[in-house]
Amino acid sequence: MSHSKSISFFGCFIWGLAILFFFYEFFLRVLPATIASEIIPSLQISMEQFAFIGSAYYIAYSMMQLPFGMLLDRFSVKLLLTTAASLCSFGVLWFSFSSGFMSAFICRLMIGLGSACGFIGLMVVTLNWFPKKYFAFLIGCGQFLGAIGPLCAGAPIARIMKATGGQWRPIFLWVGIFGIVLTVAIALFFKGKPSLDSSAIVVIDKKQALGKRLKKLLSTKQVYIVLAYAATSYVALPLFGAFWGTTYLETRGMSKTVAAFVISMIWIGLAVGCPLLGKVSDLIRRRKPLLIGCSFIGLVASSALFFLPVSSPLLLSVIFFGIGLAGSGQNLSFAVMAEQAPKSLRATALGLNNTAIMGLAALLPPFVTSIIQSNTGGGALTAIAMEKGLILVPVCFAVAISLSFFLLKETYCREQNAIYHINKE
Repeated sequence: MSHSKSISFFGCFIWGLAILFFFYEFFLRVLPATIASEIIPSLQISMEQFAFIGSAYYIAYSMMQLPFGMLLDRFSVKLLLTTAASLCSFGVLWFSFSSGFMSAFICRLMIGLGSACGFIGLMVVTLNWFPKKYFAFLIGCGQFLGAIGPLCAGAPIARIMKATGGQWRPIFLWVGIFGIVLTVAIALFFKGKPSLDSSAIVVIDKKQALGKRLKKLLSTKQVYIVLAYAATSYVALPLFGAFWGTTYLETRGMSKTVAAFVISMIWIGLAVGCPLLGKVSDLIRRRKPLLIGCSFIGLVASSALFFLPVSSPLLLSVIFFGIGLAGSGQNLSFAVMAEQAPKSLRATALGLNNTAIMGLAALLPPFVTSIIQSNTGGGALTAIAMEKGLILVPVCFAVAISLSFFLLKETYCREQNAIYHINKE
């Protein structure tokens, strides 16, 4: 076996560890939504308080994306991933003993803080261990494997809850123990870069102040367009998959188990779409047509959900699969952002993109929940009340179509000279 081939095999192992942590944090992102009807009365909290607990994850996640990007441009991926995994583990263990709103809120903040390193860490590991030409495809594969986390947090957890009589705390306890084992594995075996790393994509330039390079990056109009597209094309997934999707389908007459299964189609759509779109985009050397197509699918699917009399679980599964497929457009937005950024600032740029995605995911759900609550009239939840708030989903997809069609420029899958001069100044 040649030395280069042995590095490649070890790189796959390291990449696998990064994906396993991404799987774990993705699982934690969705888990509370599946058992919301058990958590709310157990903690003696309102619907709006539960929404704020859910948003705590996204608040911490979004706020830490840019700092983690900067840290990954400077420090060891191993150190940051080990710290992140330990925060997630401790947070979910503490959540299993929570007795009220404040402790649960702090636990979700802690989980969000640790999870913030998951996807951006995976991207940096991919850039460091594999050729750049495979980046979009490999990140798509990573999202495919990571999306198994939400699938496991959906229908399987609903079945466990049914079998155990609604006991949710032991589930969180065992999930926390799994996180501790994963933390130890990362601490012992993880390695951020290959020993012979002349082809690494993430390059650190210490000659120029990070603040100056970041200012240059933020002075580019296309960066803001990519950020806005990524956020608006993805926000439907947390709204349905991590907040109110299962509950919404329950108000339409479905059992929790069936509703959780149907909502899990979002994550299957995301899992299928990310590697598929990444591969197709790399093959045709185009980003923009696929970004437009994803947003259009999302608009059609979400509009059908609210405006057509669909009640069949099969047809609803197809609709939610389409919404998940549409959300995979944000995967391509990372490739576009990487092509907009200089090598010395790629991790920061990728973190900035994830900040926009998770920032809107943190801000919109409490707003949607307040609309839903105001339409219940103080009574029980109804499908009509929930649709009053969730109608913002097709609006976001319409915004994403406008951004990608009218404002976004094609990168042709290559670095853009417009800001690449940053390293030369």
